[in-house]
Amino acid sequence: MKVRKTKDIKKVLQQKGFTLEPSKDHHDFYFLNIDGKRHSIYTYISHSSKEYGSSLMSQVKKQLKFDDTQKAEDFFDCHLSGQGYVELLKTQGHFK
Repeated sequence: MKVRKTKDIKKVLQQKGFTLEPSKDHHDFYFLNIDGKRHSIYTYISHSSKEYGSSLMSQVKKQLKFDDTQKAEDFFDCHLSGQGYVELLKTQGHFK
C-alpha cells in the first residue's frame, strides 16, 4: 500500500463512518459506527507518526478487514464510499 499522511487517514475514517474513541496511551482508536451502533471493526492511529508507510498501512488494511489491497486503496482514495464499505463487510460476513 502507498504511503499516507496520518491526518489524511483520520479524515477518511471519519468521513466513512468511524468515530474517534477516547485516546489510549499513544494511539487514537477509530471504531466503525453504523446507525449509532459501535461495531467491533476498528483501527488505531499513532499520535507520534506523521506518515504511515506501506507496512503500517498493511496493518490498517487488516484491521479494517480488507482482503484486497486495491479495495483498501479505493477506500482511502475515496473511490469506495462508506456505504460501499459496509456492503463489502456484509458480503464478507463480518456482520449482518
